[in-house]
Amino acid sequence: MQTISSMQRNSCDKYALKNLVFWVFLIFYEILTSIYTSLPPFIGLFFAYAVILKYEKDKNYEDFTSKWYQTIIFLFFAEQLHGFELFSIAISFCVFYYFMFKFSFEGFKLRNIFLTFLVFYGYISTFLASNLISYLNSNQTLNLTYEYLMYAVFESAVCVLLFKDRII
Repeated sequence: MQTISSMQRNSCDKYALKNLVFWVFLIFYEILTSIYTSLPPFIGLFFAYAVILKYEKDKNYEDFTSKWYQTIIFLFFAEQLHGFELFSIAISFCVFYYFMFKFSFEGFKLRNIFLTFLVFYGYISTFLASNLISYLNSNQTLNLTYEYLMYAVFESAVCVLLFKDRII
């Protein structure tokens, strides 16, 4: 009996260790993206992932898992690191999911295009929400540069590769 219970703990420990290593690597990578601007910050990718997790939660009537909370924390960390206003991603996520998701989900028959739309919407809406908050606070607004387009195109390809079977 002892070997079975210790095997279960080892399996759980391996999952926790793998999860910890992944998130430490991701935070280190995110810090590198603030130094090297040619690296994409994965804001659009994780925005799409948050939408997928919320959709799966609503579809299966389940509770949020730790993946959801880790994704939200990462998005808040990334928006602060890259100069967006605090909660601009949360505002854009809520506006999209509660007002536009059903319409856009039914409108895009090809799910690969829908995933690409999610990534582009993640960048554009976060940019617009951040500029709106900055404008209301009389702060300097961000400039829309070609880098956002490069990030969105690259992250769209990664998103389609990772999540093409997750959203049906």
